[in-house]
Amino acid sequence: MGQAIFITGTGTDIGKTVVTSVLAFAVEQMGKKAIIYKPIQTGLAEDGRSFAERYWYETKMGQKAASLYCMEPAVSPHFASRLANTTIEPAAIQAELVKLTAQYDVVFVEGAGGLSVPLIEREDGFYMTKDLIHDCGLPIVIVSLAGLGAIHHATTTVLYAKHHALPIIGLVVNQFDSQNDIHVDNVRTLQRLLDVPLLTTLPVVDLSRQSLQAVAKALLQKGEQTEWLRRLVE
Repeated sequence: MGQAIFITGTGTDIGKTVVTSVLAFAVEQMGKKAIIYKPIQTGLAEDGRSFAERYWYETKMGQKAASLYCMEPAVSPHFASRLANTTIEPAAIQAELVKLTAQYDVVFVEGAGGLSVPLIEREDGFYMTKDLIHDCGLPIVIVSLAGLGAIHHATTTVLYAKHHALPIIGLVVNQFDSQNDIHVDNVRTLQRLLDVPLLTTLPVVDLSRQSLQAVAKALLQKGEQTEWLRRLVE
């Protein structure tokens, strides 16, 4: 039986999908089988026919990916499901996850947006992303941008996760430029403010399969920064 972790973000358009690709490439370079599970997808890809994240993983990156609910409207899942007349069933998402962990060493479950994104609207309230994570029993990796706003977005996301008792593996800071004083100080400040590990920083790169595989290789060479990933596949 494989392991599964949930990849979430401090907001939208922060490169969560890119980070997930890098982590999956890293697992594969360790000689293990990885798959990316995007249970809920909204919005179409650049070809106007495929669904965005699955198109990225399968067509652009050549990675194995799975999905369950794919809806065309590029809006929050609870709203997209209403527009597309689709019923999202958490039990079905969990059942698919069980199947995938039986077939792969690591399953990277990518969320839609952040932890407080509503997935289902019910008469008694909303079923949120954090509820799905809790029901699936998954630890989380939080992806943050490096620039302005990173401190606020990362700290509030971590506090929200802790408030809802979600186990946090750590933080990945994406699109980091070591020559940018703001980026460097944001990372330093987050390390002081947060009592969760900074797993690694990832640079801005050309979004090609070769480039992201190279980033994954460099990540594995950092030793202590990928110890958590190595433990995952033991």
